Amino acid sequence: MTKNLLLREADAGDVERITALHIASWRLHYRGILPDEYLDLRAWDERLLVWRHRFAAARPPWVRLALWQGEPVGFVCLLPDEAPERGVYLDNLHVLAGQQGRGIGRALMAAAAAEAMRVAPGRPLYLWVYQANHAACGFYRALGGAASASSEVDTAAGNRALALSYQWDDPSCLL
Repeated sequence: MTKNLLLREADAGDVERITALHIASWRLHYRGILPDEYLDLRAWDERLLVWRHRFAAARPPWVRLALWQGEPVGFVCLLPDEAPERGVYLDNLHVLAGQQGRGIGRALMAAAAAEAMRVAPGRPLYLWVYQANHAACGFYRALGGAASASSEVDTAAGNRALALSYQWDDPSCLL
């Protein structure tokens, strides 16, 4: 990890930062997957409510914010209790487009893997990604993720899209 990168625990004071990172990533990578009307007009308010609700919960999610030279550039979120029979669920991993290629995504994945191993030793780490998000699929493949067959899922916008699940049976390979 470079000296320019800091990963820190996110809290309720970071909700707008996380929402901004989340929406910037969605608007770039989810065109053609989620409707433009949703991305441009509704996604910000909907994601802001989601993140406010999550951080107001009695047990907020595990979220790490990536800061490059002090500026927020990405985040990762784990929801370990989402489907414990399946493993530890990585719900979000987003890095700003202009920041990719610096190892930020790998650092966030390593932090998530370490936390997954801490809270649920022996359980896999898994996530869902839209099949049409080729850059993300390539990133997860490069990290050794095993992809499942595609499955049609409901999106946050209310439409349906094909998604793949990537899984790491031994999350320590991401450290």
